[in-house]
Amino acid sequence: MSAIIAALLASQPLAAAPAPRYAATPATAAKTPALAAATVQGTVRDAASGRPLAGALVQHEGAVSSVFSQADGSFRLLLERQAGAQITVTAVGYEPVTVGLPADGKSPLAINLAPLSGFVPTSPALQVPAGGPSAADTAPLNTGLIFAYRLRQQVSQSGNARTEGFANNDYRIGLRFRLRPLIFEAEGSHHETPVDMAGFDRTANPAFRPSTWQAGARAGVLTALFHPDLEFAGMAGYRWSNTVPNNNDVPYTGSDIDWEQTRQAFGPVGTLAWRPGRGPWHVEGSFGWYPWVLATAKAPGRPFGDQSLWDARAVLGYEVVAGMRVGLGYQAEQWNGNGTDMAQIYSLQLHYTPGGAPKG
Repeated sequence: MSAIIAALLASQPLAAAPAPRYAATPATAAKTPALAAATVQGTVRDAASGRPLAGALVQHEGAVSSVFSQADGSFRLLLERQAGAQITVTAVGYEPVTVGLPADGKSPLAINLAPLSGFVPTSPALQVPAGGPSAADTAPLNTGLIFAYRLRQQVSQSGNARTEGFANNDYRIGLRFRLRPLIFEAEGSHHETPVDMAGFDRTANPAFRPSTWQAGARAGVLTALFHPDLEFAGMAGYRWSNTVPNNNDVPYTGSDIDWEQTRQAFGPVGTLAWRPGRGPWHVEGSFGWYPWVLATAKAPGRPFGDQSLWDARAVLGYEVVAGMRVGLGYQAEQWNGNGTDMAQIYSLQLHYTPGGAPKG
């Protein structure tokens, strides 16, 4: 019997091994090269009508980052450097589109979505809130509240009398309101500078701390210079300053410095700001020239520093979290006239942009 079974098996050909259903996966896969740009921006439009599309979802392929287009169709998307080199744009009632990132990492994308044939919405379109920072939020000259703690070196001179000191309790509060193409600014500050009489031994100096309040306002027009990341504002400026010697009207120099001084100044101010790639770094500088000064002094003192004022400022800032920027600042100002007040100011600043900033 076994001989018969063996003969039957020998007469049947062996079946070939089944082919694998899936091709072998290579052990390693090439990684997408790191992207050079940190963000990509552009505009989404209806391909048929050309109108901007709000609420279109823009996604970075291979990443979790995404953002909705704003009312004007614009978007600004943060890229993940190890993700893919494409983004996908989708919107209700439109064919999705996948496009590559710009080769230079900077050029804005123009994305046109084609409407779906025969699409009829079954419910009213929802108003999708814009995602990501707006153009006004990331603009070089953006709306914000500013607080600065400052170190001030003050020198006052009238005739042969000279006082100087170093104030370490100087602070400033400011406001900037942007409503393109207009910009408005206001500020207020206070400092007390201990008197260090020139030529006196420090132990013989009077223990006076003149108190000074300052305020200012500026208004003007915004314009972009050569690039959206570089903005300039030409403004008309006003400055007010009041100093009280705090010595009960007892002269300690025998000069006009001993008496309460009030000054008001008017003149043009220019401000230039740069935010490279609308990223976290911020550079800003301004210069004000106030040739019209009205100065008064409490009798029998005479006003000094009553002819002109110049004011130069510079700030280097970095946005640590969305809407919150820290910066290092420098300011120099000088009142000129029968006497002079000169100051060099070093500051640590906080600039906060509220979520409800006007869109510009």
